[in-house]
Amino acid sequence: MASENGLASSLLGGNRPKSRNLFATSTSAILAVLLVLLAVFTKYTEKHQSDDDVQRFYTWYLHVAIMIFVGFGFLMTFLEHYSYSALGLNFFCSCIVILEALLVIGAVQQMWIKGHKKIWLDLPLMIDSAFCAGAAMITFGAILGKVSPTQLTYLLVLEVPLYAINQHLVVDKLNALDVGGSITIHAFGAYYGLAASMVLSISGSGADHHKNGASYTSDMTAMIGTIFLWLFWPSFNGALASDPAAIMPEAGGGQRQFFCVMNTILALLGAAIAAFASSAAFNGKFNMVHIQNATLAGGVAIGSAANLSFSPAGAVAVGVIAGILSTMGFRHLTPMLESRIGLRDTCGVHNLHGMPGLLGGLTAALISVTSYGSNKGVMPAGHHQAVYQIFGILVTLGMAIGGGLLAATAVKTVTPSLHKLQAEHLFDDSMWWDEIEEEETVPSSL
Repeated sequence: MASENGLASSLLGGNRPKSRNLFATSTSAILAVLLVLLAVFTKYTEKHQSDDDVQRFYTWYLHVAIMIFVGFGFLMTFLEHYSYSALGLNFFCSCIVILEALLVIGAVQQMWIKGHKKIWLDLPLMIDSAFCAGAAMITFGAILGKVSPTQLTYLLVLEVPLYAINQHLVVDKLNALDVGGSITIHAFGAYYGLAASMVLSISGSGADHHKNGASYTSDMTAMIGTIFLWLFWPSFNGALASDPAAIMPEAGGGQRQFFCVMNTILALLGAAIAAFASSAAFNGKFNMVHIQNATLAGGVAIGSAANLSFSPAGAVAVGVIAGILSTMGFRHLTPMLESRIGLRDTCGVHNLHGMPGLLGGLTAALISVTSYGSNKGVMPAGHHQAVYQIFGILVTLGMAIGGGLLAATAVKTVTPSLHKLQAEHLFDDSMWWDEIEEEETVPSSL
């Protein structure tokens, strides 16, 4: 146990006798920089915030934050020996990302686009920053259990500027529809994480690792995350739909938010039913991995088109397709990609966020053609909206995959201790947490 503690200390960034290791030093440096930038470049908005405005946006923010800190956090506790890290690092990294995103997204939206000298902090920007944390936690899911806390922190800090630039290009420059973030949140976070996994995952970190698995108890705690995400997903997709800055004035804010909530609920219902049915059809019994994830795919796939007016049956159909696609991905595509190209995707983010995110962008493209008349107020590209949806998807894939490869290479370069993290130390809380005894993480078969 002593040798493992020494290795953990080394991988965190230093030896225990030293007053500060790399993790503490890096985190302190990042926090110091953020504090200085916040002091110099930010102030609270000068626009009057009525009590109704605060209550409305804080309620939406709270719902989104519950999804990030509780939903994503508990969903990743399915790993039997890595639940402390799943919850703890989800908590820590989300805090870092939200603070950084306030600065970076605020700078892009207000200083770069509008020419402001300061970043005005308000609740819609806080919600937007929480969305960025959502993308980062999707990335975390792809590399869960395979990197040190220091490496994870570096990777996610590097993700924020790329996220903000991609969001600006896709939504502001290309005018793609993406109110619920199918493209800019889910697809971006997934493919950034998958690209990083290709660089950072070591040999032996795949599905056959003896600690890369769940127990009856850990699968139950992961279902807590699923239920929270499933319940609050309409808020995720609709949080900024009523923000006057988020849509065209002639579109009608409240009505568009109504569409977001209703379309998302219907898509989630369709996905949940489809996930159970397809899981039973493919396996003969229900598979908990399918139920934890594919039941949520409808919320991802409806995101880009959530604020559009179209048939309620269409919303259910989107959810059904997403649920089946996600289940098939877990059943067939994930093992195939690992065996053929070595893509190790711990949480299966490709199946829950990647493919359904792309489906969401394509769904908005289709609806922009079939239901243009009832939605022209929210289609800045007019009759060419479908083309711009495709461009938005392609730009996101390029930014996410290219950025993930470069960022992960940089992280690997500045943390050469990665090679010390042997396969037997992966997916193991005892490497990072004092409260965990070694014997608690040793499989019963050993």
